[in-house]
Amino acid sequence: MNRIGVKRLVYVTAALTLFACPAVMIRADDAVKQEDTERKERLEFMKRQAAEYEVTLDGATPHALSYHNDAILRFSNAVSGVPDGIIVMWKDGVRPAIFGQVFQVKSGLWIHECQSLAPSGLTMKRDNEVVWKPEREGDQFHRLADGPRVAESPTRRLAQMKMIAATFSGTDDFKINPDDKEAIRNTLRMLPTPVYRYQDAERGITDGAVFAFVHGTDPEVFLILEHRTDSDKAGWHYCLTAMTCWGVNISRAGTEIWSSPERFGNSKISEPYFVWVYRPENTKR
Repeated sequence: MNRIGVKRLVYVTAALTLFACPAVMIRADDAVKQEDTERKERLEFMKRQAAEYEVTLDGATPHALSYHNDAILRFSNAVSGVPDGIIVMWKDGVRPAIFGQVFQVKSGLWIHECQSLAPSGLTMKRDNEVVWKPEREGDQFHRLADGPRVAESPTRRLAQMKMIAATFSGTDDFKINPDDKEAIRNTLRMLPTPVYRYQDAERGITDGAVFAFVHGTDPEVFLILEHRTDSDKAGWHYCLTAMTCWGVNISRAGTEIWSSPERFGNSKISEPYFVWVYRPENTKR
């Protein structure tokens, strides 16, 4: 082929490429929009799942716990095969009382996992059927003896809570496959911003925040910090609670202060931690 023919071939190829590029870009853009739409729909579907439950705190004065309308965290876990999930919460007033996970596994099953922080037993129902009924209190608060003097402004108190939270560190003993004999120990990463913050002057809570320790983006442990003005319990308090079936350990200043054992396949409806399969009538997501 002579030089003129080569040039004509180059021009024709370039022209065809220019005409083809917009079509390819449109298809790619459509795919992104479709994925974004499906992601938004899936989020709403997961939130609706959690909103189906009604929860009542047992005890001397039984009363309903309120569902926090928005997810406090969205996550995925490629290692364990969870493509999408959210953290939800039920509250006693404004204080966290239950943390829950709603997520889907590779097989398509939807899993619900809940951990109580409530000061007594509780009853969770769906369509008037009991799905979870822990008979005792969940994880509770402990006084932080060396907490700083509480700051006056909300901004400074947030800085204090971040500083306190940074003194905690954690690991989880994760099994990629449940049949694995040995777990792989992972260092958990604390998200720098609280996933929830609250105040309740009537209950003597000056300020409170929930920090998440995550594996990737999947929360394994929550640390809840509160400053209280109660005359007999004034000062900073903390609560640690696991959001996983695997073993977790938390240390502070290099000393282990709290742990939760592996609970895979060992959760019970009568205990403060429980996992179950959610079966909607028609799941297409």
